[in-house]
Amino acid sequence: MRYFWQFIVIAVVVILWDIFSSNLIPSPLRTLEAFNQIITSGVLSVGIIDSLYRYILGLTFGALAGIVIGFIFGFYPKIASAFEPLFSILRPISPIAWVPIVLIIFGIGNMPTIFIIAYSVFFPVLLLSIKAIKDLPSELITVAKNFGASRLQIFTGVILPSSFLSLISSLRLAASLAWINLVVGEMLGAQTGLGYMIIDSRNQLRIDILLAVIITIGIIGMLINLAFGVIEKQTSRRYGYDRD
Repeated sequence: MRYFWQFIVIAVVVILWDIFSSNLIPSPLRTLEAFNQIITSGVLSVGIIDSLYRYILGLTFGALAGIVIGFIFGFYPKIASAFEPLFSILRPISPIAWVPIVLIIFGIGNMPTIFIIAYSVFFPVLLLSIKAIKDLPSELITVAKNFGASRLQIFTGVILPSSFLSLISSLRLAASLAWINLVVGEMLGAQTGLGYMIIDSRNQLRIDILLAVIITIGIIGMLINLAFGVIEKQTSRRYGYDRD
């Protein structure tokens, strides 16, 4: 029944789209034809590959930096306190604000987009990693020490398993933020990819292709979120957090 109503909602949106389509706003049929055009020409597949390349690199760099520094700050509050003013200034700054400087440093290409993705991912993962460490029951570490566990054993056997679910949840959030900022980064500092295709189709007044690319971005973003949702659910079951 849930899928039935979901289908109904999508169908209603498509019908309304068709009703209000015009010379400026292409109909669903025209958009579908544009979709077929960029698929058969290979343009869409190239754009998706280039975007996923930047996405994976930016997400990986940003998430790894956030987790590592988050763990350091979680275990050493004095270090966290020393960096708090700096990070409090940097955190509210939109990644887009750095685009002019990043373009000057790296030029047009992959690096500006990768930087924007990594920057957008870093702070949420950092904060959630710090929280994951602070939420660890101190009794677990105390018991492990009493049994003679080394620091490495405590880290791999107690800390990582206890914080793993929180880290997966933070990665799910980071994955969504990374995909959103990927498109923005490509619209401003790339010459390939899905974001660039939006700008290029706008310049050519091909609104049908523009809509097709936007829909593609939405579908891929949905699939990414679903994939991380499955990973999060499986992790919950494995570590006994799933209460369903």
